[in-house]
Amino acid sequence: MQIFVINLDQKPGRWQRMAGLLAGLPFHRIAAVDGKAIDGPEQSSRPFPGILSRYHQACILSHRAALQALLAGADRYGCVLEDDVFISPDFPKFIRDETWIPPGCDLVKIETTTRPVWFTGRHIACRNRRAIRLHSLHLGAAGYIVSRRGAEILLEMTVGPDRAIDRILFGKAGRERLHPVYQLMPALCIQGNHRGDGMTFPDMESSIDHTAPLPVAPKPAPLRKPLPAKVKRELLRPFQQLQAATKTAGLRLKSLRREGVPFV
Repeated sequence: MQIFVINLDQKPGRWQRMAGLLAGLPFHRIAAVDGKAIDGPEQSSRPFPGILSRYHQACILSHRAALQALLAGADRYGCVLEDDVFISPDFPKFIRDETWIPPGCDLVKIETTTRPVWFTGRHIACRNRRAIRLHSLHLGAAGYIVSRRGAEILLEMTVGPDRAIDRILFGKAGRERLHPVYQLMPALCIQGNHRGDGMTFPDMESSIDHTAPLPVAPKPAPLRKPLPAKVKRELLRPFQQLQAATKTAGLRLKSLRREGVPFV
């Protein structure tokens, strides 16, 4: 399969580094869209769904370019990487041989943030790793393998987006449209800011999905909520807590597990 590496023109050092890491593998550079060159707010509204910053928009456009490049070729699968990942020594084995990909699978996340996620206890053996079915959001879109069908669906889902690319791919909508979505465990790649030793050099700091800091303004005095609003909030609190607990219990009843995805 072809590897599509998303890289900003302004970051030639990153590209040189990735070219070295991927030497001997079939890879292609995707010119990333610069958020500074498109219209939009500096920061996204929270929570998602909401209004996306121009940097989030640029990130989505960059991933769309990678998906379009996959469809323009003849490969059944493509691997999309952002240019700030560290890869496992086993990475080449998984790229050179597609037979490990679960039948009917359209999307496999090969990256991790190491944060806990919910997944099916049953798994599919993939060489010296396993593919698990994701049942919760796993943030990050710096490394994934997608089929041609998956690329077509994701291109549909990223028209007029209201959330970041990772929330589209691995959020509820993505898991429903591309069911099942798999996570490779342990993961094959990780961004530097999720490694225990942190960044290795300044050029690795995020630039594609980056929100520039806004000027710090004095905090306004907190507004006092009317008494009815306070009463309503306190009345709703136990029901909200019960809803959260019920959701967690429901996931456990489905024989799901929750743990972090390591990088090896």
